[in-house]
Amino acid sequence: MMRIIAPLRAEARLAVLPAAVLTVLLAAAATVRAVFSYLDGVQRGANGLDASITALAAPAGALQAAAWHYSSLLGLVCVAMLCGVVLAEGLESGTWPLVRLHQGRVWLLVVRKIVVVLFFAVLGMAVTAVALWAAFRVSHSVQPPVGSQPVEVATAVPSWSEALTTCARALLVLSFFATLTASGAAVARAVIPAAVLGAGPLVVTLPLVTTDFRVWVPHYWIAAWMRLPEGAQWTLYWWSSAPGSPNAGTALTVLATLAGFLLLATWLSLRTERSLTPRA
Repeated sequence: MMRIIAPLRAEARLAVLPAAVLTVLLAAAATVRAVFSYLDGVQRGANGLDASITALAAPAGALQAAAWHYSSLLGLVCVAMLCGVVLAEGLESGTWPLVRLHQGRVWLLVVRKIVVVLFFAVLGMAVTAVALWAAFRVSHSVQPPVGSQPVEVATAVPSWSEALTTCARALLVLSFFATLTASGAAVARAVIPAAVLGAGPLVVTLPLVTTDFRVWVPHYWIAAWMRLPEGAQWTLYWWSSAPGSPNAGTALTVLATLAGFLLLATWLSLRTERSLTPRA
């Protein structure tokens, strides 16, 4: 067991500080957006609050909202930056060959680094859930909606089973984000370019999810797999919903295939002699 935990611990130490900073920033971004949405709904009257906002009254609802956040733009930024640090740093600094002396199986090194990235992403998701729940409670105490029912009886609150299912679905999306950045790191061999290659293509092509080309971009299948509600888009997540409601099983196949292909491309790139040559 220690032979498994010790290398993961070493990888984790490299990403602790970036993960902590990213977690705070992303949780703050999600919380501020939720508070503004709540205040805007209160100003519109008793029926102004959207169901996705009132769901934050319960921990399960906040957890589901955090999972939506981390399967969309916030999670993409988090994973791209962390994966760039964890994987590309060794390639950029030239320490990758030294690591290969102790572990020749490239696939194991890549998987180990992706596991560390996913671990910190899940922690960030949990922190964001707590921040969303606390922010809603504080906002509701300071400025309760006039003439509305107590938030405890809101029918929009999901069950713990639904919230945990959403988190499990988000884990696949986060894995896809990680493999995308890992392939970028294998090509760029530098932290910042790897993060840009990981997040940039999805950010630039995000508007395509609302066009007829949506079936050709991953955003559409991510929205379908996560079952992102239309009423919460750009509120509880920075992403577009999936018009047409495609089959979730097909979305799973598409995302898993893309992630597998990217992981294979990363392995093929890093096992070459080029990855053993320090940068000049």
